[in-house]
Amino acid sequence: MRRICLSCIVGLAMLAGGWAIASAQGPGTAAPPPPNAPPRRSIEALSELRWLTQQLNLTPEQREKLRPIVVDEGEQLHDLRINERLSPDQKKAKALEIREAFRPKIASELTPEQQEKWKKMQPGTEAKPPEGHKETPPTNAPPK
Repeated sequence: MRRICLSCIVGLAMLAGGWAIASAQGPGTAAPPPPNAPPRRSIEALSELRWLTQQLNLTPEQREKLRPIVVDEGEQLHDLRINERLSPDQKKAKALEIREAFRPKIASELTPEQQEKWKKMQPGTEAKPPEGHKETPPTNAPPK
């Protein structure tokens, strides 16, 4: 009984300490990254790189050259997603603009054969989307 009571007291103390630290930082604030820190590697960006590697059969050298490009694109899309000042239509237009700006950078690292395959994978063509993206079922699909 004494051990249970002691465990409860320790647990409550840890909870209170965590709450005190979180409230001291204020709502929605996070510590800034160190000055020379590498860029955040978003899960979506790395997922897209993994998908491109599988779909286009990228070499290790191509993968390493594309990594900073895809991560930069992912960070810009992430920043856009969390921007509360833009309307959904403005976000959609800006996302398209970001994607369009990165297409030539990605294409420059691909072989001509990979570029052809990649063009077919662009929006508007039939291709499997990157992991984590929801597919919309066809309109003529029977209900489940």
